Amino acid sequence: MNNAVYADLLRDSLIKNKEKPCFHIKRKGTCVTYTYAGFHHSLNCLVDALTQNGFKECDNGIVIGDNGPEWVIAYHAYFLAGGQTVPVDPSLPSEEIREIVKITQASFVMCSSAFAAFFSGLKKEFPSIKRIVILESERNPDAVAFDKFCSLGNAEIDAFARKHSPDDHIITIFTSGTTGKAKGVMLNQRNLTAAPLYGVPRMKVGPFDTMLAVLPLHHVFGAAACIAAALCAGMDVVFVPVLKGPLIVEAIKEKNVTILPAVPKMISLFYDSIERAAAAKGLSTAFVFSLLKLLSVILGPVLGKKFRKRLFSTVHKNFGGKLNLIISGGASLSKKYLYGFNRMGFDIVEGYGLTETFGPITLCPAFPLRHGSVGLVLPDNEMKIHEPDSSGVGEVLFKGATVFKGYYDNEAQTRAVFDADGWFHTGDLGRIDKRGYLSLSGRKKDVIVLDSGKNAYPDELEEYYSKSKMIEEIGVFGMPVAGKEIIAALIVPTASIRNTFEPPQALEILHNEIVRMGRNLPSYKKLSDFAIVYDPLPRTSTKKLKKHELREIYRALRDPSGKTRPPCRNVSAVESALLSTNEYATVTKQIASLLGAKRRQQFMPGDNLELDLGLDSLKRLELLCRLEEAFSISLPEQTLASVQTVGDIYGAVMERKTAAAASDAHGDNGAPNLRQRISSDSANLPDISLYADGSGKRFISETLPRIAFSLSTAFWNPSIYGRELLASAGPAIFCANHESYLDILWLLYALPSTIRDTTFTIGKSAYLRSPLLRPFVTKA
Repeated sequence: MNNAVYADLLRDSLIKNKEKPCFHIKRKGTCVTYTYAGFHHSLNCLVDALTQNGFKECDNGIVIGDNGPEWVIAYHAYFLAGGQTVPVDPSLPSEEIREIVKITQASFVMCSSAFAAFFSGLKKEFPSIKRIVILESERNPDAVAFDKFCSLGNAEIDAFARKHSPDDHIITIFTSGTTGKAKGVMLNQRNLTAAPLYGVPRMKVGPFDTMLAVLPLHHVFGAAACIAAALCAGMDVVFVPVLKGPLIVEAIKEKNVTILPAVPKMISLFYDSIERAAAAKGLSTAFVFSLLKLLSVILGPVLGKKFRKRLFSTVHKNFGGKLNLIISGGASLSKKYLYGFNRMGFDIVEGYGLTETFGPITLCPAFPLRHGSVGLVLPDNEMKIHEPDSSGVGEVLFKGATVFKGYYDNEAQTRAVFDADGWFHTGDLGRIDKRGYLSLSGRKKDVIVLDSGKNAYPDELEEYYSKSKMIEEIGVFGMPVAGKEIIAALIVPTASIRNTFEPPQALEILHNEIVRMGRNLPSYKKLSDFAIVYDPLPRTSTKKLKKHELREIYRALRDPSGKTRPPCRNVSAVESALLSTNEYATVTKQIASLLGAKRRQQFMPGDNLELDLGLDSLKRLELLCRLEEAFSISLPEQTLASVQTVGDIYGAVMERKTAAAASDAHGDNGAPNLRQRISSDSANLPDISLYADGSGKRFISETLPRIAFSLSTAFWNPSIYGRELLASAGPAIFCANHESYLDILWLLYALPSTIRDTTFTIGKSAYLRSPLLRPFVTKA
């Protein structure tokens, strides 16, 4: 066995761990598991089937679709058969995928069913495509199913029979990039060995671990962690095809996941949800949570990780109790989240790498924790800083076994990134401390050089301003204005601001916040200007900001003539396929009907139901009821809270439609839909005793509201109108808008006594568990 050949490392693991579980994925409500022996068997079949069907040495094969066992099998089969694998980002626009097919002259395509029709169209244009295989078992008129194609191969012929050398080109990854210009990165057998040989020992993980594969596998972070490192180390891999929080947590719990590779955006969402959950349980719980964090800070360094895990046992239980290690990569992780998870008893590490290094080329050990550092360079590699300034910051350069061999069919670009001594110029800025740890400062092309000669680093400013509770997203960049560079930004305000104010008012609110936060910064680091947007900022598949698009949007918003248009978001190939389905047409037809003819008829999967389409919660409920009737399905109540976009609605419908088909096959159907359940619940409400006893009732319902209203007149002079409308209104729901915490008392005072006496309030059941609030609540 040659340790510099990835195929040799993988074959050794397949034999050594043949009885162990390898892949897990939930399909139609049931978990499907592959063993390492089953993975080996499938590889044997697919490699032989490829060879029999005309896949030749040095051919290119495309794999595109959702994470899953079939995707990983296809990924390996192409290069084990002597060719090269071209993993493609499913979110790319159709034209970019077409360009990849044109450049690579791919002979085989293995894709999810959503792409079958798209590649069938390309097959007519590019005769190089010999066969299209869909990565599901279902029938499809445009392509052969994966399992059927595999059955054409001989499982007795070892997929690893071909001899490989360390320098064999086996993978070509076309980078999505933050500049908008994709390049084909050629990776060899040796490049894929760094993660299993050096990353796994540094993180102190092994075959006893289970890794979650939620990162896109077409990207090197996901491929290095969840394919190369995990499979060569003999770990279980749990696939979550869709990036949704509840599905991720469910998978972590059910399969006892111990390792979570994640980008900072995902890590921040998890941490913020933990803090929100604590705050939602009331003041006492929030206080205890803060106290636990303080104890962890003070005693954790002395008493260690086990003590911290016991302090936050509830958090660990919510993650299944086994999650131990979080690996952050793809972008810089904020100090808040790095130390936050560490203080809860989780190991968390940061690494740094590029597509050109197949993921990690530096990696921090889990202990001691180092904020701001991405670690030491991995063995068999060298690192240095090119032309450092007075603070030691310069361009980061690498040389060694992990560095790629060049760009596909593009010698000019290859020469541009390698110097005469063979050093690869990353384009990233950083410094190396005395112990050899690398700290990054941002992209060389993104650094803002001010007329004062000072440098401002967007990553640093984004992290600082993101601490504001008014800012959901911020992208910082340099803009030339009147012959000099200024620090500009695009800001997405939080949902509470977006839902309450129009952009001009939100701009004024954020301006005051930016000024307040700027007081703690040197003058040259303060934002010179910013613009407000209500849509998510444009990002790559690994959630890096696309700075070139940020500048275009900013330029359009700041153009007084209004002639400059913001860039149109490209429709991805998978969205194009989705738009052409009958099911999606039915969903959008119901949305259009609900909104009325005055609204546009074209709805994109990314359209937000509330912000873009104006569907409040009651209209969303009506939409779900209509869709249940249109598709003859039953949607669970939690769907109302979980769907945010048109694409979410479509996904929920298709999930329930599949489940309904499976239920029909087993004779288990006829479940009432939402409208029926609401009507049934309304007709069968129990006779509720509103008050535990009569004492205190008049004080709560009459005296206290009168006192509150009288006091309020001294400050705000509130007025009451519309009482006459209540006489003939019948049953009603009164909604307090919480402009003030006194509004419920104002409302009670405003109601006529005949209506007030038959009105009761609803609220969080947690209040009933509070010894301080329970006496008040039961009488109110």
